[in-house]
Amino acid sequence: MIRELVEKISLTFLDVPVIKDLMQMPAWTPVQIMNAIIAFTWAVYIWETYLSYRQVLSTVYADFIAPLFDKFTPLPEGTLRARIEELAQSINFPLKKLYVVEGSKRSAHSNAYFYGFFKNKRIVLFDTLMEDYTPLNKEEDKSEENKDEKPKQKTGCNNDEILAVLAHELGHWKLNHVLKNLTIAQVNLFLCFAVFALLYKNSTLYAAFGFHDQQPVIVGLVVIFQYVFSPYNEVLSFLMTALSRRFEFQADAFAKVLNKAADLRGALIKLNRDNLGFPVYDWLYSTWHHSHPPLLERIHALGKLD
Repeated sequence: MIRELVEKISLTFLDVPVIKDLMQMPAWTPVQIMNAIIAFTWAVYIWETYLSYRQVLSTVYADFIAPLFDKFTPLPEGTLRARIEELAQSINFPLKKLYVVEGSKRSAHSNAYFYGFFKNKRIVLFDTLMEDYTPLNKEEDKSEENKDEKPKQKTGCNNDEILAVLAHELGHWKLNHVLKNLTIAQVNLFLCFAVFALLYKNSTLYAAFGFHDQQPVIVGLVVIFQYVFSPYNEVLSFLMTALSRRFEFQADAFAKVLNKAADLRGALIKLNRDNLGFPVYDWLYSTWHHSHPPLLERIHALGKLD
């Protein structure tokens, strides 16, 4: 894994002539320094504008755009809803609304997630996650009337397993994983804007790719983000994958603290089956490529917690 990382970074540097040229750049003149300060200021404005846009879009998408493509209905009153509300209250999660989305119209993929800012949180359950709710099981029940056909195994999880899945998801909130990921993403975005603002008018960068008399901004955009940032992106991608895996194990441990370890193991097995996941991977391949640990690694980690 480490060898693969070093080789990819080294080859990227060797294949990009602009790296050598940038390292051999002469000292900046006062005019260039002033232009860099102005460009950096513009980068700050662009970053702030984009951050505000993303926050507005996150709210608008959940309330107005997503319902155009999927049907969201409130989870009916009953045992499951009462237990979810009790779980949220036990960890001070500010639950305001609880929805079921008809994911079965697209696929059998099962999931659950939460969204919302501050004290306005909502939880969304895929109908395929609940074995007593998903239309897929209702269709299977009808097919069982034909005695010549072998009954199919039901999909989804029972109420205890659903609560375990939600305990895992709420663990991400309780442990501030969402806030940490958001902070890292915004710092990275600001860095990208700042570097682009500092380099997009640099003549050495354009000359390295044959543009001696012109400096097209679109060319600078492609060169900086596709070539100059390439080694950085490889390292960042691996680090974010490693961090995501760590967060998943921490969320599983949080579910264990809530006495949901056994139910979470059962839910993980069922979800892996329903989502057609493959439980066995080479650990090096998985470490490099998988933001979520494979099934067996998570079950093994939950066993250690016991």
